[in-house]
Amino acid sequence: MTMPTPEALRELLLTMLRLAIGRLRAVGDEHWAEWLQRDHDRIAAGDLSGLAHLRQAFGGMGSINDRYPQDDPEIGTHVAAVYRLASKLTSPRG
Repeated sequence: MTMPTPEALRELLLTMLRLAIGRLRAVGDEHWAEWLQRDHDRIAAGDLSGLAHLRQAFGGMGSINDRYPQDDPEIGTHVAAVYRLASKLTSPRG
């Protein structure tokens, strides 16, 4: 099986971020929408510090995945996809 290139993963991450941001804004969660928007903009500009900041949104009390668990069909599934893609892009093996 062919592994996606880092560029393809980055584009997919940006797409999933845009979807998650749209859903968050639709339910009025500006805190998390703005957090993800800032990271989206950093990553889109080639600033990889956005990936590290994005991963800080996950895990721990009050995290985005606490608020929107993976089985939440409206937002959680998008948030889980964002986490998986960010993890792939930051892992040493890609």
